[in-house]
This record gives sequence, structure tokens and C-alpha cells, in this order.
Amino acid sequence: MSIVTKVAKMRLNYHATMLDICNVANQLGILKDEKAEEVMKKHTFKRFDAMEHMGLDPYGAMKEES
Repeated sequence: MSIVTKVAKMRLNYHATMLDICNVANQLGILKDEKAEEVMKKHTFKRFDAMEHMGLDPYGAMKEES
């Protein structure tokens, strides 16, 4: 496994964890809906970027469903 793939995997795990934390904070009322949506959107796109660096196609599943 190359260093690029290892770093991408760490980024993927980090952003997935941050999505979970943001969701919990929103459910507890710590983050307002608008702010939570903005932060979660950012982390989602960062996850997609990390997946592309790992050689995965994050948009492939969406294309198959259409």
C-alpha cells in the first residue's frame, strides 16, 4: 500500500468520524441545523476526495441507482 493510499485512508476515517460527531452535536442541540449541514457537507466532500485518492469511485453507486 502506497503512502498516498495510507494517508487517504486516514483522511477517510477522520472525516467519517467528524460526520458522526457533528450529527451527535446537532442531535444534542449543540450545533444548529444550518451550521451542522454546512459542516457535514464539507466533511462529506472531503470523504469523497479521500475515496478517490484510494482508487474508489464514490459517485459510482449513485450512478448505478439512477
